[in-house]
Amino acid sequence: MRTILKIFLLAFLLIYVSFEAAGQTQKKRFTSDVHLGLNFAQMDIEGANMYKELKLGMQVGANFNYKIFSNIQVQTGIFVTKRGLKQHIDRLDTSNTAAEVVVRGDSVFNTAADYIQVPLCIGYEVYLNSHLAVNINAGLYVAYGFKGKHRQQGYAETIINGKVDGTAITLPYSETNTFDFKRWNRFDYGGIAKVGLIYDIYTINCGYEYGLHNVSDEGRNLKNRNVFVSLGFRF
Repeated sequence: MRTILKIFLLAFLLIYVSFEAAGQTQKKRFTSDVHLGLNFAQMDIEGANMYKELKLGMQVGANFNYKIFSNIQVQTGIFVTKRGLKQHIDRLDTSNTAAEVVVRGDSVFNTAADYIQVPLCIGYEVYLNSHLAVNINAGLYVAYGFKGKHRQQGYAETIINGKVDGTAITLPYSETNTFDFKRWNRFDYGGIAKVGLIYDIYTINCGYEYGLHNVSDEGRNLKNRNVFVSLGFRF
């Protein structure tokens, strides 16, 4: 992921140097954007949407835009994107309060999933003046998971009369591959919607990805959900 990020950062710099002086503002039929962005992922867990925390990740890639009629365009591209699931389960068992005994369970699950993703959208882009444009795109995406790590650990504390009497490990720390057999499926697909602004060669986009495929092989129903914000350059 770090090597890919360095390659795209170098591409950003080269594009900036090449096109800064040109001030590219003309309206072209075919355009392309390179993006670097931040993901705020939070999966949907059927029947168990508790204790979730935002899973931060990155995305980097390029869009290809082609105007098919007036301001209506088709948009596709290719991205490397990091999503996943983070849960911190902190429970207090107070069923034995008569004896002033409580048990506090604390477990952390952190799953990272790196995907190669290809969107296909229909959009509308219009220039408000010679420098500023706005676009809206919506469609579908397909993705393939190629790397990721799943980490988990947990323990339980017994508290008697307000003092910790003992600690037991309920989940020893472990680290496994996210896409190992009977964990997560590698393939994903879903819907995507984006809103963007272009000023000369600079772009900013925000969007939402709504996974439609159950990516879990563990008997649960997990579907990707992600909000993202990205910055980029157009050429």
